[in-house]
Amino acid sequence: MKIQHFKEDKSKTITWASGTSTELFIYPSSGDFQKRDFLFRLSTATVEAEESVFSDFSGITRTLMLLEGKLRLIHEGRYTKELKPFDQDTFDGGWDTKSKGKVKDFNLMCKNGSEGKLTHYYLPIHENKKIDFTDEMNFIYVENGSFEIGNEEVLSGGIVVFKSNQFESISIRTLSEGNIIHVGVSMDNTLV
Repeated sequence: MKIQHFKEDKSKTITWASGTSTELFIYPSSGDFQKRDFLFRLSTATVEAEESVFSDFSGITRTLMLLEGKLRLIHEGRYTKELKPFDQDTFDGGWDTKSKGKVKDFNLMCKNGSEGKLTHYYLPIHENKKIDFTDEMNFIYVENGSFEIGNEEVLSGGIVVFKSNQFESISIRTLSEGNIIHVGVSMDNTLV
């Protein structure tokens, strides 16, 4: 079984006004986050200020899943949502959005016809979990713990990439309890 396994790379960390963001994956691989030249991007981020204002990402759909802490997301004139670990919110990156709370989060940004979803799983030790793939690209992000995925040990901060034409599902074996996030991304076929 051939999979792509990436370990967390701190060299892909950028500083923003209220914290840091570490890029885990960008598609296409030639994409450039700073130029907004990508179809989708996966990242983790820290918010180190008690209150922050989100950057304008007009034309980008954002899905944010909280990993640590508590966050109050305020979408001006729309709605407010309270998030605790592994809660998520999907919103337009062009909205005026503020937040309250120091947190760590997981981010999926999609544009130009790409769409994605995040699913969290907590797995106790010695558990096997089968995850079915229904999207064009699928990812397993290990937030904490250690898991055997495709005969490879994947530790905290690691991400594994699968293309659906190669895999219909994957079995994950828990080596030490922890949390994983399954990311599924579909793209407009004219963009692939």
